Amino acid sequence: MLGRKKTDRKKENTTQQLAEEKAVTQKLPGKSLSAGNIVEIGTASIIGSRKSQQDAIFGYALGETALGIVCDGMGGLAGGETASRIALESLADAWFAQAEGFDIPDFFRREAVNADRKVYVQKDTDGRRLQAGTTIVAAVIHKGGLYWLSVGDSKLYFIRGHEIRSLNVEHNYRMELNTLLRQGRMTAQEYAAQEYRAEALTSYLGIGDISVMDVSPRAYPLEDGDTILLASDGLYRSLHEEEILAVLQKNSRNMQQAAQALTAAVGGRKQQDNTSVVVMRYTMEKRR
Repeated sequence: MLGRKKTDRKKENTTQQLAEEKAVTQKLPGKSLSAGNIVEIGTASIIGSRKSQQDAIFGYALGETALGIVCDGMGGLAGGETASRIALESLADAWFAQAEGFDIPDFFRREAVNADRKVYVQKDTDGRRLQAGTTIVAAVIHKGGLYWLSVGDSKLYFIRGHEIRSLNVEHNYRMELNTLLRQGRMTAQEYAAQEYRAEALTSYLGIGDISVMDVSPRAYPLEDGDTILLASDGLYRSLHEEEILAVLQKNSRNMQQAAQALTAAVGGRKQQDNTSVVVMRYTMEKRR
């Protein structure tokens, strides 16, 4: 590809980006879980058959608030790694720097522009512009609502019960082709002739003047047991939605186990892209 609110003793989880192939969710010491709604989170990443890991992932959960990010870099070995890391750190750092009560959709729109600019101005060892980019999909769960940001073609899946569906739009040439076909401005024959270009991205962080992004305008209300999956294209280009759902249902009791099971399901293939996932499950307090 050219992918805090004060609490009384709650459990805090965070994911650190490590040098190895995987990112590992850690439980910070000294805090225990009190009653109330919570978000459980798991993360996993594999290099696949690629020579380098150009995905970057982050997961954080504290009580009923959580942040998950998946970035899929592009633009050569060092370029893709740099782009995904810069974008992820930009958004995560900005999140923790915010005061309470800020507007989350506005935050996502603003920080997508900031991350785009930071990636765009990166230079290589010769002082020339790096010309790299990255997709990003990020989700926040806060006070029973889901918010998201998406640029590029990484996926945000929403799972409720036995149903799975994608909530975001893929920013690639296929989206434009589909629009032209639907509006009658392109014939089926013309569509077929252009389909070889369909997976080319039309928006990504690092483009330099980003104007196309997918941001939830308001909170999407969650119910007990709802699960959110963020994934780079290495997952959904290898597994159908029904297969993804089956893996999640089989590992529904533990989100870290679910994340690792998803990457294990595609691991070992001869032509496997970098594959990274963040899985978040919202659990409501049981009322008596």
